[in-house]
Amino acid sequence: MKKNVALALAIGTIAVSVQAQSNTIKTAGNWEFYGRAHLALENQDDGSKYKQTNLSSNSSRLGLRGDKSFGDLKGIWQIESEIQFNRTEAVAGTAPTTQAADKAGTNTFASRDTFAGVEGSFGQVKVGKFDTPMKVARAAADLFGDQLGDMRNITRAGAKFDERPNNIIQYQSPDMSGVRLALAYSPQSTGVADVNTTTGVVKETAMTSMSVTYNSGDMSAALAQESYQKDHADGKRDAVRLALSYKLMNDLKLVGFFQDASYMKAANDDQGSKVTGFGAEYQIIPNHTVLRAHVMDRKANKANSDSKMTAIGIDRIISKELRFYANYAMVTNGSAAKVAPWSEGKADGSKVTPSASGTETKGFALGMRYDF
Repeated sequence: MKKNVALALAIGTIAVSVQAQSNTIKTAGNWEFYGRAHLALENQDDGSKYKQTNLSSNSSRLGLRGDKSFGDLKGIWQIESEIQFNRTEAVAGTAPTTQAADKAGTNTFASRDTFAGVEGSFGQVKVGKFDTPMKVARAAADLFGDQLGDMRNITRAGAKFDERPNNIIQYQSPDMSGVRLALAYSPQSTGVADVNTTTGVVKETAMTSMSVTYNSGDMSAALAQESYQKDHADGKRDAVRLALSYKLMNDLKLVGFFQDASYMKAANDDQGSKVTGFGAEYQIIPNHTVLRAHVMDRKANKANSDSKMTAIGIDRIISKELRFYANYAMVTNGSAAKVAPWSEGKADGSKVTPSASGTETKGFALGMRYDF
């Protein structure tokens, strides 16, 4: 793995030396080296036995991407890797015994959105491993992505969505007066075809995901649906999602969210739920100081498994590439729920599972995001 990361860094170094004034190199086509360093110092309290300060790397990444035109057709490609800026080697976990061994810290190659494809007046077709239309659809209402208070702490509780499956084939339509359609299919979303050793039949692990999005002026909206077949490692599950945002005035944006997910993990173990959320983003000083807040409420089908998360944060924007922030988030749990506001959008090393059910979990974070 070290060799792979070293190779990517070496390519980036060459890119800088060849054309110091730009992060794009003209070769047989266009391509660029890019990345994100997102680090946060978090104090986490599970309301029981665990209270600790952690340094987390929040979906930090390095990538290469490019394109080349062939008349009216354009070839596109991307290779993106998660990078742990806070460590480089896997270490044994030191969290409570309720947490599994810490597998974070190993930098891997092509672990994030990686694909190749073509695009033209007909739209775009790409194949590889990347975010599904369902996952992308939350962007309209996503105020705390990859941060403490990320909405995925609620939307992924029980039934797992917001995934990046293997073997995806996706079509996305061209922009039609602000409207786009996306349809993705994976014949074996868990990897290669797997045969049931008892029946000799190939397991049914296919995934389908689709969305329709609208972006025009002050309005953004997305409606998505996604389903996994019965033999998937996480089981058969289905969900529909709606995300909205509207700029009420120049300095104020309102967002809304709804998700209805069904998932029977096992007999008499219904992990389905309905999630509703709303939030706002207010530019105290436009493009300088931004205040954000949202509330995400999960009504679970399983008794005493409801959870409600509230998050508030403030950003100091230095530039489009660099910002600092402070967040506070808390989750109130039903007596059978163990949801925390810090579990999503970061390395496994910061995903500590609360040591007891039914507690109030909370955290405070100071973070930096630098896009380069």
